[in-house]
Amino acid sequence: MRHHERGQVFPLWIGAIVTTFMFAFLALNYANTVRWQIRAQNAADSVAQGLMALQAERFNEVNVALYGTGVEEYRIRHLLDGILTAANDSGGCAASYDPSLWNNSSSYTSGFLPGTCSRVYDDLSAEFVASLNRYTNDAKLLNDYSNESTYANWTNDTSLLITHMSNSTHCNNAGQSIAIVDGTDCKFQYTILAQAQRTGLLAVQQDAQNILVPGLGRTSTIGPDLENKGLFAPAKIDIAACQLIPPVIPNFGALHFVQQYAIGRAAATTVQFEEDWLQPGAIYDPAGRPVDTLFQPDEPYSEFVPGTDSTESYNWYGVNFGGNAAVAYVNYGAFDEPTYVNEYSVRVGWWNSIAIKPFAATPSVASICPAS
Repeated sequence: MRHHERGQVFPLWIGAIVTTFMFAFLALNYANTVRWQIRAQNAADSVAQGLMALQAERFNEVNVALYGTGVEEYRIRHLLDGILTAANDSGGCAASYDPSLWNNSSSYTSGFLPGTCSRVYDDLSAEFVASLNRYTNDAKLLNDYSNESTYANWTNDTSLLITHMSNSTHCNNAGQSIAIVDGTDCKFQYTILAQAQRTGLLAVQQDAQNILVPGLGRTSTIGPDLENKGLFAPAKIDIAACQLIPPVIPNFGALHFVQQYAIGRAAATTVQFEEDWLQPGAIYDPAGRPVDTLFQPDEPYSEFVPGTDSTESYNWYGVNFGGNAAVAYVNYGAFDEPTYVNEYSVRVGWWNSIAIKPFAATPSVASICPAS
């Protein structure tokens, strides 16, 4: 090789190195764009379901308050029955005669056991007042939860919360950091594209016992549904999340990164994801201590000694929540639901937020993204 031919490949190396850096620049910024786009979609998903969780949580609170008021009402009714029974010297509290105690004396009390009706009356009266106070508190909670659960209040609260979520002052100054405030990525601007009542339930109009979904204008055997459709209607919401993407490397020589927006779109609604038929007094609380604790076990409120016949074996001074449990016949694919005593049964549906397909019109970038 002659001396003047040395170094001829050096320009090729320079070109290869420059090309490599150029592709690395493009790859880094493309990966950054994808990362922000995924982050935008996650942000939109979490906010949409989070806003619907407001309604789901309030519906569930109403159910809990309804259960509490129902238990107290059932308890109050039985306590009143016991009070009236004791006031009339009935139910086993009256004085009774025991021949084994007769001592052949001239006293008219010989052989009689003293009655306890006065003490039973006092015991049940005190429990009645306590139960009435609990019922009053539970009814107040139910009223408060119901007022907060209306569709109008939900739309107002979502507007306030979306404004809070879109406040950039919640985030720190690190452009790449994932700042999570109040359960959402505060780096994004959030926009409510649409929110509405979800009335298109199709076949899910009524449950197994022909009870209609309220507020949808259905007609049952007892007449049309005239309830306020805006009171407790399930809702749906459509959300957009947007953020101007900060480049990893803004410039590489003559190459410049064109700023782009990362946009996420999501929608959600509330549904009853579980329906329970509770039979207090018959089913066990899995979290109870001890583990065999019943939901609403029998509640004796005064001394009671069972008699010998069937009428005297019933405790008129306590509260029995029933316990008419179903009996399954596996071989026949059926079950029997006998009713032996009065019971307190509850059918309740628990709510949750789920993702659905976006339903609003496609928005313009200018309407959902902050200014560059």
